[in-house]
Amino acid sequence: MKTTFTVAALTGLLSTASAQYFGLTSARSASAIHYQTVSASGNSIWLNKKTASYCPDNVKDIGGCPAGNTTIFAGGEDTLSMGTAVPGGQQVYIDPDTGAVKYTQAHSAAQPEGSIQTGWTVSPGNGFGILSNSNGPFIACPAENDSYQVFIGLECVDFDDACLSFDALTSNVTEAGAWQYS
Repeated sequence: MKTTFTVAALTGLLSTASAQYFGLTSARSASAIHYQTVSASGNSIWLNKKTASYCPDNVKDIGGCPAGNTTIFAGGEDTLSMGTAVPGGQQVYIDPDTGAVKYTQAHSAAQPEGSIQTGWTVSPGNGFGILSNSNGPFIACPAENDSYQVFIGLECVDFDDACLSFDALTSNVTEAGAWQYS
């Protein structure tokens, strides 16, 4: 009976069908970051980096794991979360010192003091929506292996000249992208 309850609970978590979930793509014409997929890895948000996710064996055994190979977000009405199935979710926040866009560990709401969790908005666009944050524009800064770390352009942060601003285009999906992002 316990297994039946677990499967039913997971099915309920995974079957939330609506436009609340979306993927993100960067838009910056004539640049190396134009049309790059936004991904989650190492509790930070990136362009041109493989998504890192995890699903426990007991959830895999009952077929409850989303694919985990794409990064999906949820929300965009003041707050933003990772599009996950893990109980408690994973909240997206802006690091107050660096402006880095990050997300919490699964099962934890721990964030640096002064982190910014609000200001997220998804606006309709021409074929795509646009995710923005009231604290500044999206910024992509070069990192290792041709990847770019994603930041929000806070006034208190001095960005390198190699960093590029970009628009974050949304595309709706119907389900969570991973059990949890790692």
